[in-house]
Amino acid sequence: MNISIKIYKNVSTVLRPEARLGSESRLLGWNVPPEEIHHIPEHWLQYEEPQASLHYLLAMLYIFFTIMSLLGNGLVIWVFTAAKSLRTPSNILVINLAICDFFMMFKTPVFIYNSFMRGFALGNLGCQIYGIIGSYTGIGASASNAFIAYDRYNVITRPLEGKMTQGKALLMVIFIYLYATPFVVACVTESWGRFVPEGYLTSCTFDYLTDNFDTRLFYRLELQKRCPWLAINEKSGEASTTASTTTQEQSQQQTTAA
Repeated sequence: MNISIKIYKNVSTVLRPEARLGSESRLLGWNVPPEEIHHIPEHWLQYEEPQASLHYLLAMLYIFFTIMSLLGNGLVIWVFTAAKSLRTPSNILVINLAICDFFMMFKTPVFIYNSFMRGFALGNLGCQIYGIIGSYTGIGASASNAFIAYDRYNVITRPLEGKMTQGKALLMVIFIYLYATPFVVACVTESWGRFVPEGYLTSCTFDYLTDNFDTRLFYRLELQKRCPWLAINEKSGEASTTASTTTQEQSQQQTTAA
């Protein structure tokens, strides 16, 4: 079977997936226009297209997830901002986490539309929108969780000195988005990495399949930038375990003394 190949930025892509249609099945990307096909890593184009029912099932599930997430996180944002007793410095991070989870659902219309159309229907523009929203909210949510863990760690290990202030919490929130911006801008401009479709070609993420130096370096830094958050979460768990053990020991000592 003849396949037309083009090299695009060190990535070989199949230009006409229609040429790869079998008698009984189609391969992923069969319905993608030629001007859009080079945005798809060749890796995904070798797989058969899933049944239409799977696309529709995923679309319906994500409609449900979107509604529930918007309602749940919207309620958290409203309660924590409306109740004066909950407007504490530590809860600024909780509100930011809810905001990230709330706006993360703003990318799901791209996924839902692509699923109903069974592929890369919104093309590269939809992929960029999906990638930008997903990157800011995904990194923002994970970093918010890490700072929340850091705050809990300080409260447990330094109850008198580790109190969170409003200024510190706001600086953490600002840092989170400044931290994510270089990775987003680099992928949007394709100066370092890019956003590409994956799986059923209905969602997008960082390009992790291109085998070149830039991609490997990007993901090494991506892994390194996640390590501090993992370390903070690990320390928070250790602090909780230590506090629990100390409480149990104190209870045993009081029981013994009595």
